[in-house]
Amino acid sequence: MLLASSVMRSLANTHLMSRLVPLEGDQASFVPAGPALLTAPTYDHQVKTWPCWWRALPVAVALLATAGSTSASGAAARAVPRPTPQEAARCRALHAQLPATLAGLRRGTPRPASEFTAQWGTPAVFLRCGVPRPEALKAGSPHFDRYGSAWDLGGIEWYPQQQADGSVRFLATKRAAWVEVTLPKEYAGGSGSGGGGADGAAVLEEIAAHIKMTIPEGYV
Repeated sequence: MLLASSVMRSLANTHLMSRLVPLEGDQASFVPAGPALLTAPTYDHQVKTWPCWWRALPVAVALLATAGSTSASGAAARAVPRPTPQEAARCRALHAQLPATLAGLRRGTPRPASEFTAQWGTPAVFLRCGVPRPEALKAGSPHFDRYGSAWDLGGIEWYPQQQADGSVRFLATKRAAWVEVTLPKEYAGGSGSGGGGADGAAVLEEIAAHIKMTIPEGYV
């Protein structure tokens, strides 16, 4: 997903972002900082990161809407993941830390109940931990997103995917287990327009805090 210069200027004028700094270099990728940088493998393609210091989520969703969408059935979007044993341990730690209330939304019980899924509100914000690496980030896949961008919210780089039903699926990257959060269209604009008054950006920021406490930086 490429941002034209006119769109960049528009973002700057809204003051939703204080700066937009894409990663540089042909091999720029999602890898952790510090010593792990020496051993962490890279992604299959260049991925840019757009820091969101304010509430840039509505802009992100608007840009996604112009870039097309992916589709998945409701059952597939809520299927219980099958993580590796190592990923499963991290996902259980995350599950135990997740709050009873998220951005004003009360936590519910997914069906089937699992330590790898969680939901809040109606319509539900739905979280899955231990999902496979997305096809959009696999070189050679027919769904490969060569120019994919990530959005920094809460210190986590979220890779967004617009869904055909208007919801947006965000994948937490640079972590030792993939965490997927689906925001219904009522919350995805980040404006608090959902039935529970939820702010999509606030949802991601709160979840990011728990991810950082339980799932270390890494690559899978």
